Amino acid sequence: MEPATLIWLGAGWWGASSAIHWATATLARNPRRSAANERVTPLTAGDFSIVAPMNGSSDASPHYIRALIELSRAGAQVLICVADEDDGALASTRAQWPDAPVLVGSDRTFNPKMNNVRKGLEAASRQIVTLCDAGITLEADELCRAAAPLSASIGLVLALKAAEQPANFAAEMERAYIVTHQARFLFAADRLGMAVASGGVTLLTRQTLQKIGNWRGFNRWIADDYSVTRSVREQGLATRLGGFMVRMPLGHRAWPDVWRRQVRWARTRLRLPVWPLVLWEPTIGWVISGVAGIVALAGMGAGWDTLAVGLFVHTVMWLGGEKWFMSGRGLPFGPRAALASLAREALAPALMLSALSSRTIDWRGTDLAGQWRKTGVQQAGARADGDGTSGNAV
Repeated sequence: MEPATLIWLGAGWWGASSAIHWATATLARNPRRSAANERVTPLTAGDFSIVAPMNGSSDASPHYIRALIELSRAGAQVLICVADEDDGALASTRAQWPDAPVLVGSDRTFNPKMNNVRKGLEAASRQIVTLCDAGITLEADELCRAAAPLSASIGLVLALKAAEQPANFAAEMERAYIVTHQARFLFAADRLGMAVASGGVTLLTRQTLQKIGNWRGFNRWIADDYSVTRSVREQGLATRLGGFMVRMPLGHRAWPDVWRRQVRWARTRLRLPVWPLVLWEPTIGWVISGVAGIVALAGMGAGWDTLAVGLFVHTVMWLGGEKWFMSGRGLPFGPRAALASLAREALAPALMLSALSSRTIDWRGTDLAGQWRKTGVQQAGARADGDGTSGNAV
């Protein structure tokens, strides 16, 4: 290939990738402005039903149980869901909260998480229904702020997680995946008016929940967050991300667990209609764009010292974009966070290869993808109410 061609290709790829990186950081650093809310009466904790699914004793962490207790004391309807009485989450919850409102039971759809959640969604009786990922710290005033955008035209609000307090480098890596990568892209897309989906805290009115068929609206595609977003938008309602991020203390994480979660999420996204964008993620990251820049400099006849300086400048600019985003959200971004971001980017090609290497999506011992292929979306959506166990309070 001619040197001139290498220069143009390398410089063009580096420039486009860097522009996308900084554009997403700039768009994502400030919340999307909302129109004046149509609600006359301010929300209180008593307006909320909080569905809190748990699986395993680690989900019933002390800080999470304390948060649920405080929400219950403030007047919220808390509905803790576990699949069976042998689940370690039940004993751990009872040890910390003896009279905790726990629903036990499981259905038989393709999605183990929704099998656990269904009974909570059906039991929710308050004006606003909230599905909360385990481990999130959410206070009553934050809950009201998160739900504020809900209106006659906005049917769903998703509050993203702000992972914090990483106790080791594996936890710092998980924070880099959750915040500076996933949240950055999602916030940027939301600012552009695009429909995005993610876990964290899902808020919708009980009226909207009934319109989408209650739990069925979460079970139409392989990912429940994507499914509920599509279901709500098909009702002619808008969906959006919340203006602030809910806190999720990380503590200590084991690297194999962190990696498996990222592979699982990548494989799940590859089975959604957004898969072309997922495939492009590594190609515009720090590694590939840096290689493109080096190729352009080499084509110009640059020596090793110039190449080293170019790589250094590229890295500083890349980390600057991530810090720019984090500072806008009021989140810390120190040297360890920067190192974790670079490690995440260096592993991006390996993560994509791992995601493409198998169709298995392991969710806590269940092959979610296998269940999805076996059941099929029409069959899953057509199940009658009596097909599973709705759950009982214990």
